[in-house]
Amino acid sequence: MINRKLIGARYFYEGFKATSNVSINASFNSARDYAGHGTHTLSTAAGNFVPGVSVFGNGNGTASGAAPKARVVSYKVCWEGSDCNDADVLAAFEAAITDGVDVINLSLAGDDPKEYFNNSLSIGSFHAVVNGLVVVSAAGNDGPKPSTVLNFEPWVITVAASRTNRDFINTVTLGDNTTLKGMSLSMSGLSSDKLYQMINASNANTNDVTPELASVCLNKTHIDPEKVKGKILICNTPFLDQTWAEEMGAVGVIYPSINPRIELDPKPLTFPTSNLRYSHSKYFLSYMNSTK
Repeated sequence: MINRKLIGARYFYEGFKATSNVSINASFNSARDYAGHGTHTLSTAAGNFVPGVSVFGNGNGTASGAAPKARVVSYKVCWEGSDCNDADVLAAFEAAITDGVDVINLSLAGDDPKEYFNNSLSIGSFHAVVNGLVVVSAAGNDGPKPSTVLNFEPWVITVAASRTNRDFINTVTLGDNTTLKGMSLSMSGLSSDKLYQMINASNANTNDVTPELASVCLNKTHIDPEKVKGKILICNTPFLDQTWAEEMGAVGVIYPSINPRIELDPKPLTFPTSNLRYSHSKYFLSYMNSTK
């Protein structure tokens, strides 16, 4: 008999404890989520309605999970400093079957796909389906390239990444009055009444760093703060979290997209940023190379 009032949290670590030399921190010897992944996944699946949500004023509205009225159980099988142990994964599947859940959301995927009969996720999900449960699995975080999908057992529902039908835009207006669109969750923008000089990170390198290394903006020690102060810094990378650029005196950061296959990923920053679309980046780079 299915328990329609089911709600709770459980954890499984006997397999991990038997095969690992890593000790479990006593404060996390529970169903508590130390990394945030489980909390994020659970709220995406069944988070309640929360009105008045925004990120620095972007995306105003009511947020919720896919099934906000659902009752949930969290099964923790992964531990700090280790992979998810097969024995613990299988124990959690069996517990879910015994507990009488209807749907299992499986946000786990190994890096090395195995034959079904050697894969604990395949075995556990098959047993769950045989017992009448629906198993929904993550497809992994890679792609779009061939052979990057994980959890492709025919008895589970495997869901790939998706996106919303709206964009968060921060426009860039150049000195020739051309306006380009970029992705951003910036808290603020620059004054439209003033022009700001731009500097490519490759030209803002310190004396002991090559221009090529500095261009990707991976480390603030690669950039000379005197060169970027009061200017807009141009980083030739996908959108990274360069909060240090503001600390060094830059007034903003622009990221031209040089690869059409890279998905733009706006991050919330407190100062003006814009991750330009690939179609606009070619014009932007041409403009930058032809004018001061």
